[in-house]
Order: sequence, then structure tokens, then C-alpha cells
Amino acid sequence: MNDNRSSHGTPAEPDAAGWFVLLQRDPHDESLRSRFDAWLNASYDNQAEWTRVSLSWETLGLMRDDPQVLRAREALKADIKERSAMPFRWAAAVAAIVVAGGVALFTGLTLKAPQHNTVAAVRDVAVYRTAVGDQRIVTLADGSRATLSTDTELRVTSWGAKRALTLVKGEAFFEVAKDPSHPFVVTAAGRTVTALGTAFNVRLASDHWSVALLEGKVRVASLNSATTTDLLPGAQLVQYGSKDWAVNRVDVQRVSAWRSGDVIFDDQPLGSIVAEMNRYSNRKIRLGDADLAQTPLSGRFKTGDTAGFVATLEAYGVAKVEQSGPAQIDLVSPSRD
Repeated sequence: MNDNRSSHGTPAEPDAAGWFVLLQRDPHDESLRSRFDAWLNASYDNQAEWTRVSLSWETLGLMRDDPQVLRAREALKADIKERSAMPFRWAAAVAAIVVAGGVALFTGLTLKAPQHNTVAAVRDVAVYRTAVGDQRIVTLADGSRATLSTDTELRVTSWGAKRALTLVKGEAFFEVAKDPSHPFVVTAAGRTVTALGTAFNVRLASDHWSVALLEGKVRVASLNSATTTDLLPGAQLVQYGSKDWAVNRVDVQRVSAWRSGDVIFDDQPLGSIVAEMNRYSNRKIRLGDADLAQTPLSGRFKTGDTAGFVATLEAYGVAKVEQSGPAQIDLVSPSRD
């Protein structure tokens, strides 16, 4: 396989594929992460190479059983053996598989989308997901970070003149690297959130969607109308169904507390609190009566700790367990016989 792209690594400094391998081996090595961040921010070429390798790997993961990808792997086995004598040549072999997987995928896509080039086709299908109760931090090519909350799907749809992503479901917190010449745009529920060097939270719920701004400035726009709204730090935009947008002041640290594994409630009805807690666990809580659902409650709880949350409700006499199982806990008012 011939690859005429330039290499941005040296024997003492890994290239993009080398960094990918090292980070996969030692994902919690802070010193390694610091060196990687310095390399990533050293040049736009490094960022472009990292995008190519990391997003192509995501694509290959999605298409690991695709016949063309499997054939590409087999064809490169001999090359891997030859390269394995040197650590970063072995990493280059991994990159070769990634690129081959991307080319194989692109070959299948060109029948439906001939207007895309190879890189765009690979990036258009880059998908990051979390399961219920999980959380994931994604470092993008420009150094921006996206933290995915429980049961979330985020797609990178374009990475050129515009840094474009789509939140398909769930919730994500974005920390955007400043680059005025390349707008950072998140699409969610038919609206766009455009930011330059900022930090904001986007959530898609079953009955509403919201954007909360921690720092910087964002512009929210509807794809179906000329409606736009600019948000300043401490503001949250919320829309329920087809109702008009509402912008309010909000404790943005509380809104994004899920990043540290917490959820914070301030005099909110137990029904909405239970709905929030249920997002983070496959073991669901069900309330047995309407009065119990309207009971106001304040507190800070750990995401996913369903048993601890229920124990707290019982300890404070808010509710009692009527029935408990591996998949569900039924709560009723403590006054019920």
C-alpha cells in the first residue's frame, strides 16, 4: 500500500498512528496525555492527521464485519509482520489497516454519495456512543473536547471550513478550542448551536431540548426558520415540543454536574427527579401514586446509584419500597398501608 501523506512524527516523537496506539495502551497515563496534547496543538497538520486516524478507527470499529474491511485486514497481515520490528512502524501498520478500512468503506459509499471524497465519507460516519450509565470524553482533532453523558450518540459530520457535529440523542458537554476561522457547530433536534471558544451543554430529552452556556457565547438557530438567539454565560435555552424558546438564568454548574457523576436537585418534584435518575441506570424506579410524584425534594445524588437514592428516600421518610427486583423498584407513599 502506498501512502504519500506526510509523516509528522520522529523516532523520538510518535506520529498520529503512534499516539493512537500509545493512548489505547495507557489511556490513564497523565504524562502521556500531556505530551500528546502538546503534539496535537503544535500544528494544524498534526490535528488533521489525528482526525484521519482516530475517526477512521471509529469507522472501522463500526464496520469491523464488513467483507471489504476483512479482506483489507488479511491483505495487510504480511505487512504488519514486516513492520513489527520497530514500535512506530508497527503503529504505522495499524494506521494502514485504518486507512484501508476507510477506503473500503468509501468504496461502498460512493454508489450512494459520489459527491463525497474519501476523507469526508469516513468522517461523515464517525460515531461516538455511550451506553446507559456510561460516560465518555472524546478529544477532537483541534483539541476541543466533547463529554458524552449516559445513552448518548454524537456524530462528526464535517471537519474542514466548519467543525460540524450532530447530537443524535442524549446529552453532551462541549469545550471548544478557539478558532474563529473554523466555526464549531452542533446540530440537535433541527437547531444549530454555533460557538467560538466556549463551553456549553446540549441535551435532547423525550419532551424538550436545551442548551446551557458556561462560558463564552453561542448562537442558537432553527434550521426551519430565521429564528436565532444569542446566549451569554449563565443562560439556558429550553424548548418543550413546538412551544416558543424560553431563555432563563440557571446554575450552569448544576446543569453540568453529571460530568463529575452527580445530579443536583433544588425543590423539584420527585417525579422529575426519578425520571432523571432513571436515565443513568437500567434498574428503573417507578412511583406508585401521583401525590408521591409531586413531593418536592432537594439534594445531591450519584448518577447510577439507584439503590443509594432509594435508601435515602426511605431514610428521610419520603417513600418506601413496595417491591424490588433486578430491573425495577416500586416506590409508594410511606402513608400507604
